[in-house]
Amino acid sequence: MKAFLLKSTFLTIIVFIIGIILYSTVFKSYFLTVLPFTLLLFYLATNLVHAYLLRIADKSGSGFVSKYMAVSFMKMFFYLAVAIVYVIFNRENAKVFFVNILLLYIVYSSFEVVEFLKVVRQQKQ
Repeated sequence: MKAFLLKSTFLTIIVFIIGIILYSTVFKSYFLTVLPFTLLLFYLATNLVHAYLLRIADKSGSGFVSKYMAVSFMKMFFYLAVAIVYVIFNRENAKVFFVNILLLYIVYSSFEVVEFLKVVRQQKQ
């Protein structure tokens, strides 16, 4: 878990720096003050979900796949709920917010899957 925390922290710093560069130059007119908080939300959710998945991977071999799918669905539903609540209160920035949520979801979900597969492969050896 420590290695995952370090890697996810590094990923978050890289995404934050890229965001600063892009939103201070090319996409300056699209910057929303809530975007750094969405990055923090993805960082925290990814780390919490990964810790939970590591815990259930040790305990249940046969039920792991169904639990993994359930957790992934709940996480995706949570992100969608956050986006919907934001849009309800701030319709004029809905497109920008949804694009950012989608990009962060792709980045963090890909990262989580790759890192979790490494752990599972190490446990099987």
